[in-house]
Amino acid sequence: MDTEITYKNITKPEELPGIIELQQVVWGAGSITPMPHLIAAIHHGGAVIAALHGDKIVGFCYGFPGFDGGEVYIVSQMAAVVPEFRNAGLGKSLKEKQREWAVGYGYGKIVWTFDPLESRNAFLNLCKLGGYVKTYIPSYYGEMNDLINKGLPSDRLLLEWKLNSSRVEKALAGKTLETDDWKTYEKLYDWKLEGNFPHPDKERSPDGGKGYLLVVPKAIHDMKQTDFELVRSWRFHIRNHMERALSQGYFVVGLLREDGPVNYYVLENEEPV
Repeated sequence: MDTEITYKNITKPEELPGIIELQQVVWGAGSITPMPHLIAAIHHGGAVIAALHGDKIVGFCYGFPGFDGGEVYIVSQMAAVVPEFRNAGLGKSLKEKQREWAVGYGYGKIVWTFDPLESRNAFLNLCKLGGYVKTYIPSYYGEMNDLINKGLPSDRLLLEWKLNSSRVEKALAGKTLETDDWKTYEKLYDWKLEGNFPHPDKERSPDGGKGYLLVVPKAIHDMKQTDFELVRSWRFHIRNHMERALSQGYFVVGLLREDGPVNYYVLENEEPV
């Protein structure tokens, strides 16, 4: 990369067309946040932050204020990076810039949603940033027709990012959140390899243990191209087990990455601090 990436808090309408264009590249024209909404957020407690390569916008994140039960926080509604920069660490850097901005404005928490089938995003959100999950939302956006989500129920995990917690500070300092316990936890279901992809197998229910592992396939985008019904099967399998565990007081605290075609969500019965 011959030009340094810089970050900018967007404040003027004339700076927003590049954000609209980037959304169209990533999600398609039918799933963008329009300029009037972005401008309103900028003027009323939210922020649009851009990553620039030279003078070209190559990534952004966008958030607006949320309120629930007396707590005010930021809802980080959108974050995207153009395909050619997706392995350059921009996603984490944009979140760090958003955190800096939010702390400076007095916010203590940022929340956002992500697809539980996207284990790469899960690792960033849970392990590199230090967020955690206590809420699963089935079909959060209803039926979506964008380039990524078409044909699949839009289930989402709601990530909570406590900006000043020791967990977040540890993660952002590059220290591992993984403990020796993670690999000892019982799996909520097994998997078996059939053809090129893993399939869910024998199931079990949480029975009060300290922690559990929940299988998630790695190559979800390849699977979407060749076996969409298997993707749907994984969607409902993870939904059923995740909802059951969260309803019993468990929290999603990490992603255990292993060799082979699957990773594991880590669920524990104590809320992270």
